Amino acid sequence: MDIKALIGVILVVAGAATYQASEWWERAYATYISSQTSPDGCLRVDTYKAFWVLPSFLHRIPDPDPENRNDLGRDWDGAFFKRAYEVSTGDFLGETVVFDASASFNMMFWNDSKEAGRRIVLANGFPMVDTDRCADKATLATLEAFYEKEREEFRPIQERWERDRERDREEERLREQNQPDERQASGAAASPPGGGRLAGR
Repeated sequence: MDIKALIGVILVVAGAATYQASEWWERAYATYISSQTSPDGCLRVDTYKAFWVLPSFLHRIPDPDPENRNDLGRDWDGAFFKRAYEVSTGDFLGETVVFDASASFNMMFWNDSKEAGRRIVLANGFPMVDTDRCADKATLATLEAFYEKEREEFRPIQERWERDRERDREEERLREQNQPDERQASGAAASPPGGGRLAGR
């Protein structure tokens, strides 16, 4: 085999091996950032900054919508992932993919399951937990009470926004009604007496 071809093969194999290894060490050597406890007190979510050796543009930015597939070659603002644990036992329940915080939703969905006795947690739009832990009626009732309180606090803001939107619509409707009258008045002012013919002397 030609020496250049051999070197090329070695570089490709080494690059592939390094990329595969990066999938492991990005989590193994990650830096802890912060923790967050669910409103019902049953789950703890830890946020980590992934450890990368390879440049970020060699990693594909995941999208919360699995139908969307981003291309390689885009720089990341920051690589993070989240892990969930049960507070009472400390048991690990799941983790997200490594994601770019600037390209995801900065929100926690503490239960996205419609099935009784099941709990699905999304972090930044990515699946993190699918479990029967912390899914009993009492815990979910506490969670629902938290969301209901949030809805009550947000309701005046939403109502004010709806009133402002309705007012803007009414103002726009009045402007549209007045525009034909304004055009007619403008046309009448521009037309001289006598159907546009100037009287001669």
